[in-house]
Amino acid sequence: MTVEGFVEYKRREFCRDVKCPVQVELNKHVEGSADYEETRKKCGSGCLCTTWQFHHWLIEKGYMLLVSAQLKGNEQTVLVNLDKSIIDWVDHQVKRGKSKDRSELVAKALNRFMQAGA
Repeated sequence: MTVEGFVEYKRREFCRDVKCPVQVELNKHVEGSADYEETRKKCGSGCLCTTWQFHHWLIEKGYMLLVSAQLKGNEQTVLVNLDKSIIDWVDHQVKRGKSKDRSELVAKALNRFMQAGA
């Protein structure tokens, strides 16, 4: 799923960027060849990097992980960038029990804004 204004992760981009030795070896072979496929098997059974490294690389490069969730009724997922002070305030309200989570609090705030005729 491509989200407007974002690009999808390209296969093996992390491996190339961190100069994984297996990726370096893969680069010597034609994709799909017997040698390529034999070398690629090393990734499936014994990746040299950890999930933690990959996850933090994604964050550093500005990637976001999107998880498709069951939406109710007429709901739609919207991605927004907010000032950190606003997020801190939202999180503080959630901690105080004003809402069960960020999404609920933002939805309440936007509904009040709409009702005010803004």
